[in-house]
Amino acid sequence: MKIEESEAKFKFCPLLKTSDDKMKMCQGTMCMMWRWADESKEKGYCGMAGTPVAG
Repeated sequence: MKIEESEAKFKFCPLLKTSDDKMKMCQGTMCMMWRWADESKEKGYCGMAGTPVAG
């Protein structure tokens, strides 16, 4: 799913958890897995799941 970074920050990350096992939100460009979908750097995606399907 290609989304804007501002929208991604409201999605839960399966890798980030607090000390009491609560999930944390996506860090967007602060994460090593964040990938930009195009050259304009308007939309991106989490690289954990591979490249998103075109559509």
